Amino acid sequence: MTRRATLLMEAAPYANASGYINALLAEELARLGYTPEAHFGQHPVAGDIVTPLATADRLRRMRAAAKADLAVYCDRALAMRLPTREQARKTLVLFHGLMGAPSTWLESPVIDGHWVLSPYMERALTSLLALPDWRRRQCLHPRAFQTVSLLTPPLPCVDEARGHPELKGAELPPHLREALESGDVIGHAVQPGKPDWGAVTAILLNLNALAQEHGQRRRFRLVIEAEDFALVRHAFARGDGSAEAARMGLDALGLTLEDVLVPVEKLSQPALFQVFRAARFGLAYNGFPEPFGFYVLESVFNGCPVYTNGSGNNRFALPPDHGIHVHETPGMAWGDVGAYAEVASRIFADLDAPERQAAACLRGREHIQRTFTRAAFARSVETCLLRLEGPAADPIPFEALEVAPGPLVRCMDEEGQVVSDFEPTALEPDALQLMRELTGCRAGEAAARLPPEKTDMFQELFSRGVLTLRAPGL
Repeated sequence: MTRRATLLMEAAPYANASGYINALLAEELARLGYTPEAHFGQHPVAGDIVTPLATADRLRRMRAAAKADLAVYCDRALAMRLPTREQARKTLVLFHGLMGAPSTWLESPVIDGHWVLSPYMERALTSLLALPDWRRRQCLHPRAFQTVSLLTPPLPCVDEARGHPELKGAELPPHLREALESGDVIGHAVQPGKPDWGAVTAILLNLNALAQEHGQRRRFRLVIEAEDFALVRHAFARGDGSAEAARMGLDALGLTLEDVLVPVEKLSQPALFQVFRAARFGLAYNGFPEPFGFYVLESVFNGCPVYTNGSGNNRFALPPDHGIHVHETPGMAWGDVGAYAEVASRIFADLDAPERQAAACLRGREHIQRTFTRAAFARSVETCLLRLEGPAADPIPFEALEVAPGPLVRCMDEEGQVVSDFEPTALEPDALQLMRELTGCRAGEAAARLPPEKTDMFQELFSRGVLTLRAPGL
């Protein structure tokens, strides 16, 4: 018997990486016997942003439809319609990130499953759902450890080395082709809106300084998204204090912003992959935690190593020595621009060992080809649907959960300076000591050992993401 599925997604099919996943999910549901009906975008037409008439009319049509067997939301589409039992027998949310309507997915009793696309997102989302209230001895979501399921996303380049033809973008513009064919060293940081420009410009300036110190005439240049370039150039023109160090560095080197940055519009996958194959390094020193990381994996797949602070899934996307180099210190997160000289020195040295970098990227490519396939995605969708339809497991008793480091924490020094995907945090000595004493304890044991006057201090460690609760034995 045919089943009905309603899909409410922000990104239209193939509009971007999220849209690519949305399109393939609809195909998999159809293969498994569902008839999918899809709705895209919070605002169906431009005028709806100010006067939501189109939204009201879409809700009218949705309410007139028969009850679906399954409703699938993406995280950013939860504002399109409130999830209800009248709409669908089962409701799940597919998380491309953690940005959309968090109060809805954190608390709604009618959401039956939470689907994620990376191990990082699995841990981060579970940690949020399992946020403890130490005075009430309970988690925010009672079944936090039963509802989160991991899908294996497919990468377009695995099926077709040139990329998916429906993922649109521009061809290589003449100025970019000229840059790639010059004698300069080209890198890339083309994830729009994600780079930490203080970090990126510090690394780029240090690379050009090293080139001059070694008597090299070549420049180090970075391909970036045009919209990001416009923001950086505006900060320079306006005299922002945040751009002052970069401006002084360029002046000292006798370079301009245009000498080191190459802006491009969004590229088609064949053009983007051509950039990756020509580039010698990629930078993913991002301020935005990466939920999955198409660009980073596609870069390695095409033979270009990536250097990153490991924000989000970039720390976990590939095994060590597979083309992704994670390097971060507390000083970087706490404003020490000089700390990025270490990254530049590593990139500069690695350029003299191209065979070693090529071998690491080849290992990464082989891992990607084995892992991020359409077949693996299909199997994971089917497995997660079976889990959704299966009997609900009993919640893990609060007392049995274990106190563990939070998944948002990237590194921490001995003084308690924490680098996190949430915010940099400097722990007070008492809080640092409390964390060390109770990490690894079962929640019941931690509660028994916790002095009542330190309950709020302990709670704050969880509320700021420094600690989390995890299922026993993980």
